[in-house]
Amino acid sequence: MATDPAKKQKGISAFLVEASAPGFIRGKKEPKLGIRASATSELIFEDCRIPAENLLGQEGDGFKIAMTVLDAGRIGIATQALGIAEAAYEAARVYANQREAFGQKIGQFQGIGFKIADMKTHIEASRLLIYNASLAKERSKTTEERFTQEASMAKLFASETAMNCAHQALQIHGGIGYSKELPVERYFRDAKITEIYEGTSEIQRIVISRAELNFR
Repeated sequence: MATDPAKKQKGISAFLVEASAPGFIRGKKEPKLGIRASATSELIFEDCRIPAENLLGQEGDGFKIAMTVLDAGRIGIATQALGIAEAAYEAARVYANQREAFGQKIGQFQGIGFKIADMKTHIEASRLLIYNASLAKERSKTTEERFTQEASMAKLFASETAMNCAHQALQIHGGIGYSKELPVERYFRDAKITEIYEGTSEIQRIVISRAELNFR
């Protein structure tokens, strides 16, 4: 909430809003491409009055609080993306060991084998970036240093890994992968959102490049 608009981002304050607060309304449940197990809806505030004691932190700290929460949230999304990538990879690995074509397992074909190798490598690289960001977050508890760049790198790489692994898993499965009979199509739909929320891949690249070039 802008408590002092003249100060721009330094004039934003954060408040805790009770679900029972008069004027607070949940919008309709949004139909989504993926992550359908998680309900998403618009939050509507109509003449909603929040008491001053619901102030979170100090007045004017709202933007700072939001950015700190965003840093931590990006590590969470990176972890979610890693889980999707691993599920897609495991489905592809098992299928490549079971499905036969032209007298051999399809995983024995170099074209499929290279996909498996790339998926596994990107998954493990994503895991290490997440560990690095998590350690930076833990250190921040004592040093109070921001871990924005580490979180952005983990989120960027893991989310794009999830999308790529889901894509390749679907490709390896062929037509059956496009069917709802198998979970691969769900991994494909679920992976996309990780490149969007908590800041798109484009935003992550802006954050990382500005940190490296000392732009503010």
